[in-house]
Amino acid sequence: MQHSIRRTLLIWLLLPLITLLAGDGVNAYFTGLHIANTVYDRALYDSVLTLGVLVRSNDGEVSVDLPAVARRMLEVDPLDKVYYSVHSMDGETLAGTSALPALMDHMPTSAAPIYYDSLYNGQTIRIAAAKITPQGDGLQSVIVQVAETRKKRQVMTGEILRQSILPLAIYLILSLIVVLIAVKHALKPLQRISEAVDRRTAIDLQPLFVSNAPIEIRSLITAFNNLMKRFESSFALQKRFVANAAHQLRTPVAGMRAIIEAEIMDVPPEQVPPALAQLHHSILRTSRLVTQLLTLSRAEPGIPVTHVAVDMSAVLAATVQDHQNLASEKNITLTTTIESNLIVLADPVMLGEMISNLIDNAIRYSPQGTTIVIQLERTEKTVELKITDEGQGIHERERDKVFERFYRSSNTRQDGSGLGLAIVREIAEAHGAQVSLLPRGDKAGTVAMVELPLAPLKQATPRG
Repeated sequence: MQHSIRRTLLIWLLLPLITLLAGDGVNAYFTGLHIANTVYDRALYDSVLTLGVLVRSNDGEVSVDLPAVARRMLEVDPLDKVYYSVHSMDGETLAGTSALPALMDHMPTSAAPIYYDSLYNGQTIRIAAAKITPQGDGLQSVIVQVAETRKKRQVMTGEILRQSILPLAIYLILSLIVVLIAVKHALKPLQRISEAVDRRTAIDLQPLFVSNAPIEIRSLITAFNNLMKRFESSFALQKRFVANAAHQLRTPVAGMRAIIEAEIMDVPPEQVPPALAQLHHSILRTSRLVTQLLTLSRAEPGIPVTHVAVDMSAVLAATVQDHQNLASEKNITLTTTIESNLIVLADPVMLGEMISNLIDNAIRYSPQGTTIVIQLERTEKTVELKITDEGQGIHERERDKVFERFYRSSNTRQDGSGLGLAIVREIAEAHGAQVSLLPRGDKAGTVAMVELPLAPLKQATPRG
């Protein structure tokens, strides 16, 4: 089971409360039992005294002058059965029920009553007994017992318990509600912080506000802010390293490329030495990698991007024209359907680089003699760019992975650094665009689709 602060707080708050209320319920039960016993014990004692008044002593003979009416009043009870007996001090039954339990250890020694529980006819009974000195000559004392079953006591105890439990139950329910509200309110700052962090983009490394946070979580927020500072420093260092390394490589690579191309400029391709041809190929690949690293460093999250109104139709047309020679080398036809005057807010250089990478990928991974279809059209709120090739396609499990840096599909044999699509995604995210790779249905190939938000009308004037 996962650890939960909410559950822990509820347990520690509600468990003692429930235990306390359960204890109050038990106490209410015993209190009700005590009250019921006290009330009905006094009634029993009154019956003992009443019966004692009717005991007579005449020449040492003890008798009980109990009229039939008085006997019926004594024995008739709507809930309980009542029994009585009068015993001599030596245990002889003088009147009443002789089968009542023997006194045993409950022998009264004075007129003060004693009360005890016993069993009679399979029922629990309550007995009151007292030592009574009868009127008349010969002061021989007797023991008077009056007993009754416990139904009235149970009814009274239950009623007292119900009257006590009802307020306790209401108090428990109200307490549960208050505790739940209190815990929810106490955890709200954590929820707000969680939502604030969740809303952040990958480039938002600003510290969280500590002043408004509860004291208990300020140390956590401070630790999080310190982590963001360390991450920002490390991120900035990495970006500077990539940019500096790319800049440092750009000049010597360009120099070597110029020297090699000067050497092979007037030499027929079949006469170029294999080693020199391979070196030229490696230099071209290295030059492309350096260019991609520079583009990637500019598209990194956190780098401010200038958004201006750009006619994407014009940018796409120019980029397609730049790739005609590369397509011609593989006898690939670039077919375009471009809707005019589609204005987006973007960095024109980065936008062109994104389109260039998509077209370059399509050409590199398409077989010779195929056709690449490039479409640009307006939807309700976006500009939609589709580039459809006839290559091998990308397996479904790799369609997200190919956007990772330096990842190369397992079924490709083309040279590349694995940065082209990573650059496309970085630029797309910097412009609030969506990029995806889709299959061509039942045909071989891939559809690269980019959706960019249309510029608002008041900003839809492109820069010349």
